Amino acid sequence: MAIMASPPVDWRVEVIFAVIFLSWSFAGKISRSSRGLRVVRFGSATALTALLIVLFASEFLNRRMPTIPAAPTDHLVVIGDSISAGIGRRTLAWPTVLQQQSEVRVQNLSLPGAGVADALTMSGRVGRQDLLVLIEIGGNDLLSGVSSAEFARNLDLLLSRLVTPGRTLVMFELPLLPHKTGYGIAQRRLSARYGVFLIPKHYFTDVLASADATSDGLHLSDTGAFKMAALVARVLCPVLKTCDYPKQAWNSVQLSQRSSTRPGALFPLRRLSRLR
Repeated sequence: MAIMASPPVDWRVEVIFAVIFLSWSFAGKISRSSRGLRVVRFGSATALTALLIVLFASEFLNRRMPTIPAAPTDHLVVIGDSISAGIGRRTLAWPTVLQQQSEVRVQNLSLPGAGVADALTMSGRVGRQDLLVLIEIGGNDLLSGVSSAEFARNLDLLLSRLVTPGRTLVMFELPLLPHKTGYGIAQRRLSARYGVFLIPKHYFTDVLASADATSDGLHLSDTGAFKMAALVARVLCPVLKTCDYPKQAWNSVQLSQRSSTRPGALFPLRRLSRLR
């Protein structure tokens, strides 16, 4: 269960966890009559329990929605991939929905199929007057096999270009696969370094997994765009001067997230290789 939850834990902690678990397991199977092995089993069981409690508490703290203490601004800039750019002309992009629903000016720089390397080009279009930037990027890197080290280098460069005095950066945490936890480690490490606010990944997956939110298991439908816009409004409206997003929209999204999830909604790798 811990592996499938894909918590972004440092590999050294994973090694320690594995050693303690194997010590506990083998000490119990080899011999229960040996006093030395019983001591090893008890000690490893105690250490394993303590480590699980610490890891659980640490991950639980990272599930909280951030409160953003920023000076109010009158517009938002979005850097993202097809989740934010939308697919085709018939489906609304959630930044468009947010602008229509809240009357906040949104500059959407997102491009279908974009990765973090492409976001570096987008960052060149962010001006000094743009004081609130939302980053929704990295899914294409994850799905296309970009190494976590390369992802971290590009993300480091992106954030270093975007960080300026008075600007607030907010970033969606990526839903992870068990062998891709390096992405999450990089996001959390770099967000701490540059003062970026992270929207916990379970809020994003709640939107994707809710009923009728996607057209193919990943890309947002019109329903999903409205839910995504409501989520972003919930986070950013307190720092947007003209934001007046309907409160009932927030409530409806929260209810749908609790009551309707469907299996197979996240990362259908066999059908999609990129967020095109």
